[in-house]
Amino acid sequence: MKRNHRLGSLAALLLLATVLAAGCGKTKEPDSPAADGGDAGGPPKVSDASVTLNAAVDSVIVDRALEAAIQDGLKKKHPNIKLNIIQPGTGTTLTDQIASGNTPDIVFTFNGRFATYQDKGILYDMTPLLKTYQFDLNRFEPQMITDAKVSSTNGELYGIPFSRNFHAFYYNKDIFDKFGVPYPQDGLTWDQALELAKKLTRMEGGTQYRGIDPGAGIAWIYQPLGIQADDVTTGKASVNNEQWKKVFELVKAMYTIPGNEPNGTPLDNFLKQKNLAMIAYTNMFSQLEEATKQGFNWDLAQYPSYPERPNTYGNASVNMIAITQSSKYKEQALQVIEVVTSDEVQLEIARQGIISPLKNTAIQAEFGKNLNVLKGKRIESIFKSKPVAYPKASPYRSKSEGIVAKYFTEYMNGTIDVNTALSKAEEEINKMLQAERAK
Repeated sequence: MKRNHRLGSLAALLLLATVLAAGCGKTKEPDSPAADGGDAGGPPKVSDASVTLNAAVDSVIVDRALEAAIQDGLKKKHPNIKLNIIQPGTGTTLTDQIASGNTPDIVFTFNGRFATYQDKGILYDMTPLLKTYQFDLNRFEPQMITDAKVSSTNGELYGIPFSRNFHAFYYNKDIFDKFGVPYPQDGLTWDQALELAKKLTRMEGGTQYRGIDPGAGIAWIYQPLGIQADDVTTGKASVNNEQWKKVFELVKAMYTIPGNEPNGTPLDNFLKQKNLAMIAYTNMFSQLEEATKQGFNWDLAQYPSYPERPNTYGNASVNMIAITQSSKYKEQALQVIEVVTSDEVQLEIARQGIISPLKNTAIQAEFGKNLNVLKGKRIESIFKSKPVAYPKASPYRSKSEGIVAKYFTEYMNGTIDVNTALSKAEEEINKMLQAERAK
């Protein structure tokens, strides 16, 4: 961490003589904060003694490229810090580490996971520490910091963003070429994407080609509208309304294009069978790398949006790095975070196809430059949309969404109409919420 030096509090005459003689003489009082490792007006000095920190990886990916960038940054800036990044596996998950009494100093996770840590005793509000060491949050996109606090009750900041996910609209160029259909353009609405899909859903040469798949059923389609299955504020279901009706009808319209019915997993359809023309998905660059080597001819476009929510896609998980409450080396852990979020490391991982949470446009411009799989692709399309504000979800979100999905399936299969599906979902969610709160 940077240090500033201050003029010692010497007698005025002596000080003046010193300054005149030395030009800009700076002396340090033995009893000053600087002598104890801190500078007046600057952050305290952190011990440079050798230390080993353990970091758990929970529900995010810390791949070789990211780890290499972090370790290289530490060697350059803080060679006294050894960072062990422990990948999740049998006996090495975050839960396993806590249960064994080896709670890590750092956790790599995403913002939505912090709500599940409330009963683990590891959450640590970093706000005072950041203030003491003058960590600059203004370098980050404001929404990233807002999204980082989504699981907080009083504005606590339990972690710092180091990357974020995105949604894009991937397409198989060969299918478009085969049927003489123009490639999807940026700025499509979902209704326009639906009409385009109808032109591409065909049986040809014994192969059933599908026009479109939303990637994750209704999940990523409802998110851009900023709606929830149950409202954390009211504690009640919130699905029996026009917005959820729009979602149900849109996804059913996709799946019921004759020949476009789901058949296997969407990713396999797109990458292996290569019979899916368009898929709305998150980052799939790693999967596309192997498919591209095998001759897969693809590109991407801007994620489709609703007219009332233009240039907006669903929840983009904000990947976070957090310090645990029990860590004895919080200051050194913050130094690790400073390295991870430094311009140097962020630039390196951006070149590897990871979106930075920083406002730095120069870093954004380097996105994907080191990935051969992205050469010649429409990368700029990714940045034409922004994620919806991450919702403050209830602890029962997954159960509520499971209920919604169940009644969507009944609606899609034609056993009930859309109004009945939403009404039944609302009723069942409310019963579930009442039962959960009574436990």
